[in-house]
Amino acid sequence: MSLRIFVEGNDDKNFIITLLDDLKKNSEIEIGKNINFNAYVEVMGSKSNLLNTNHTKYKKISAKIGFEIEKALFIFDCDFKKDDKNCNGMKKSQECFNNLKKDLNWNIEIDLYIFDKNLDYFLVETINTKECYEHFDKLIECLDVEKLKPNKKPIANLYRDLYPYPQFYFKDDRFEPIKTKLKNLFKWSDNE
Repeated sequence: MSLRIFVEGNDDKNFIITLLDDLKKNSEIEIGKNINFNAYVEVMGSKSNLLNTNHTKYKKISAKIGFEIEKALFIFDCDFKKDDKNCNGMKKSQECFNNLKKDLNWNIEIDLYIFDKNLDYFLVETINTKECYEHFDKLIECLDVEKLKPNKKPIANLYRDLYPYPQFYFKDDRFEPIKTKLKNLFKWSDNE
């Protein structure tokens, strides 16, 4: 196995695996039939863990760099600009990642994808081609969701519960940047 995808949590992992399955199904990545994408994705537990060089997972993974792992992709949310402290907001998220990359000092190809808000917000936005989208907007407003949970996770979860896989329209142009990163990651790996 020559690559790893680092994500914040299990929802992120499930989304990435669903997207990879879609790319495989549509022959956008060429990979063996029996590949288990779970083995490629490292869940770090939170954004702060993902950006923490001293996290115990990085110590274990560092021993595999250059041998078992030759490429890495980090995927996380920038969170909200109004919370632009520590590693939140696009600028601070990029700075924190640059520090992580420098401190890890891995001599492999490393790529990055930062969602410009958070994953749940992004996913809810991609359902707007459905006629019912305006009802989600009304529900968000009615339940005062943004005040209670500004990341729209409750609405994304409701959508996931109501609609079977595939949950999202991956042909939407908004998915192209993340799909491109994943396709590039799997371009030359020795996965069989």
